[in-house]
Amino acid sequence: MTIHVGNMPTKDNPDNLALFNKQVATFQKLHPNVTVVGEETKFDPQTFAALVAGGSMPTTMQVPYTNIQQLALNGQVRDITDLVKGDVMLSKLNPAVAKQTQNAEGRTFGVVSAAYTMALIYNRALYKKAGLDPDAPPKTWDQVRENAKAISRASDAAGFMIATTTNSGGWILTTMAYANGSAIQQREGDTVKATINAGGVKDALTFLHDVRWTDQAAGKNFLMSQDDMRNAIAAGRIGQTVLGADLYRDLVGNRDMPGSDLGIAPLPQSASGIGSLGGGDIAVASPKASASEAAAALEWVKFRYLGRFLDKQAAVEWAETSKAGGLPVGAPEVPLFSPEIYDRYLSWVSGYVNVDRANYKAYFASLGTLPILGEPPVAAQETYALLDAVTQQVLTKQDADVDAALTQLQTDAQALIDATQ
Repeated sequence: MTIHVGNMPTKDNPDNLALFNKQVATFQKLHPNVTVVGEETKFDPQTFAALVAGGSMPTTMQVPYTNIQQLALNGQVRDITDLVKGDVMLSKLNPAVAKQTQNAEGRTFGVVSAAYTMALIYNRALYKKAGLDPDAPPKTWDQVRENAKAISRASDAAGFMIATTTNSGGWILTTMAYANGSAIQQREGDTVKATINAGGVKDALTFLHDVRWTDQAAGKNFLMSQDDMRNAIAAGRIGQTVLGADLYRDLVGNRDMPGSDLGIAPLPQSASGIGSLGGGDIAVASPKASASEAAAALEWVKFRYLGRFLDKQAAVEWAETSKAGGLPVGAPEVPLFSPEIYDRYLSWVSGYVNVDRANYKAYFASLGTLPILGEPPVAAQETYALLDAVTQQVLTKQDADVDAALTQLQTDAQALIDATQ
């Protein structure tokens, strides 16, 4: 049979493309009845539905955590529960990340291929300039606020700021709400209820308000996309923010931030905090794939994305290719397997590690203790878009009526959910 696999590296990334082609050749030797055709297709929320409806979705491709629950609900990805049941390799996956692929009934709709958690991202050089210890990142939001004031006093940089546009404001506000004790949706039986008008959301908005208006430590630009935020962090214009802990490759490799300046710490928690929002990629199968095609696609996913953690030769090939292409080896990530398996993998690639892992001890230590929470299960991106407005309002209007805004958002968010369920 022939399977089409998405997310093939493009020609402007020759090292990774060469590794992909080598993996295809090796996989086909191991599975002589399967022909693998690579496609550059990547997930785009604006076009994915048409891709599925038109029958042009690859047999397998990656989708973000954010979308998996909605795609499963819509029938736009294949239920692979029967295929993964009893699989030896997949049974070893980190339960905290494996559960992200399951719906409320425990049905499985994909395999996690990369994982991260949201974290406190900070500039170690600005910490030093402000007299702060970059090896002792803040554990509470009060400490984040104090550090923000110190950074603003010692430099022209904003002490703390978040992205607020293109759904990023809502995404980060949701993350901060988790850290303050509240989710923005709750499942009740077969239905999902919006819980935006909750204490954790208000506490997160109050924090943003106080950093901006009381402390004057949020800088001057309050309408930034995530791309703007990444540029500002890399350039040393922002001392602290909240983003994904998988940023090393982008900030250091693409935006020229010195690796020694990049700080990544566990997301601070209030006394009632419930954990950190997880993210990453999930490899899914087309709903139009036959059982045998889906089974072959699953074998490819295991070989392509998971094999390096269990096979020394695959690990070394990946590390060699990554380092040759100027990509990080050993950067912060959520282990897809148990600590013992991941430590063995690190020992295999130790000669290629080009990241100072000592800078991220606190983040690594948190991975076994800080709960990893899923995205809102229904209309996540649409809800994030609603929440963008209230983050912008709090940062641009000193007397913003947060209670009234959250009451209205609660109604609007529930309407989105009801229209989807």
